[in-house]
Amino acid sequence: MEYKELFGQALKWIIAVGPKILLILILSFAAIQASRLISRKIFATLKKARPEAEMQKRVDTLSSLVGYVMVVAVLGVAAVMILGEFGVEIGPILAAAGIAGLAVGFGAQHLVQDIISGFFILVDDEIRIGDVVQISGKSGLVEKVNLRLTVLRDLSG
Repeated sequence: MEYKELFGQALKWIIAVGPKILLILILSFAAIQASRLISRKIFATLKKARPEAEMQKRVDTLSSLVGYVMVVAVLGVAAVMILGEFGVEIGPILAAAGIAGLAVGFGAQHLVQDIISGFFILVDDEIRIGDVVQISGKSGLVEKVNLRLTVLRDLSG
């Protein structure tokens, strides 16, 4: 093949598939922004409904978790859709992801246990952003909490 033919085929592909991929990226960005806006509105309403400090901390903690989950979900769907536009068969990928998820679930039981424990810590309202706690002999101010990680800042920074 000559370079002109190769360039012509690449140009045809970009004209045919490029707008679809661009649309997926734009809609993904819009979905992320919309989910953040909706999440902020819902949690702002919760903050106004119950203005006590403990509820404020719980709302801050849950809002960061919901925002993270929404971004990951939108990006995952967008990635699968873009792979489909590149001509990659999505069905086998989804099947392999399901099987890999099952294998990881069995192989990484401690990870799954940590995530489930983190979920219950957040739902049971045991630790919130802004609390002062002692965990495994370390004490400090909780700066960030998610399903698997709790970030503390001690007195020395």
